Amino acid sequence: MGEVGRRLAGALSRAAWTVRPVTRDEGWEEALDPQDGSPRIVAVREEALGEVLGRFPPTLRDRLVLVQNGFLEPVHGDLGPVTRGLIYFTSKGSFYRVLAPSEFHGKQAVPLAAALVEGGIAAEAIEAPEEFARAMIVKGIWNAVVGLPLAVHGVDLGTYLRDRREELAALVEESARAAGAEYGVALDAGAALQRILETTPEIAWVRGGKKALAWRNGALSWFGRRHGVETPVNDRLLRAVAYDPELAPADLA
Repeated sequence: MGEVGRRLAGALSRAAWTVRPVTRDEGWEEALDPQDGSPRIVAVREEALGEVLGRFPPTLRDRLVLVQNGFLEPVHGDLGPVTRGLIYFTSKGSFYRVLAPSEFHGKQAVPLAAALVEGGIAAEAIEAPEEFARAMIVKGIWNAVVGLPLAVHGVDLGTYLRDRREELAALVEESARAAGAEYGVALDAGAALQRILETTPEIAWVRGGKKALAWRNGALSWFGRRHGVETPVNDRLLRAVAYDPELAPADLA
């Protein structure tokens, strides 16, 4: 298991759930058993999600829980009746911090969130689709900040949040407008920025990276183009790492 999967499995085991790992080559007979109604938690890197989704028939999509660190629709299209999870803990080897309650939405959300709480990971279920859409956008912007800008400027997260507040505010503002237009919800950019500031003090050392851009900053630029919202900060940061913001994420993933 990766870091996220390992932490989720540990919490669920402490809550007396039976956890059955599924690897690339093992565990698929049980995972694809239509008689088993238990959730299948998909905690994989964004680049591997398409392959995993392709293995599950539409009739089993309601069993899936997609743990996401970006916007999935621009690359994967309509996901159907899956449960979504927004993870707010950081795990890197021995370092582990719960930054805020992780948020879940969908058929599996209530029992899963309750089990994670029992197992020691703060979590909550969000019932209203519009409320979850806002939460998903906030987490998507969170990932767009705690990543690409740090790599472009060569700084850690704490330095970026302290020294580049003007760029940060502009990045959050344009991202909130573009993603809000895509998902059809109004989003307070100030609240999104506050969420970032409140949940990152313990990970100020993070250096960021250029990974999964088609699901993060690239998706935000694409949203802007689809809805006539200018995204100059995202575009500039993407071009700095040779990612073409003019192209659709599905063509670059």
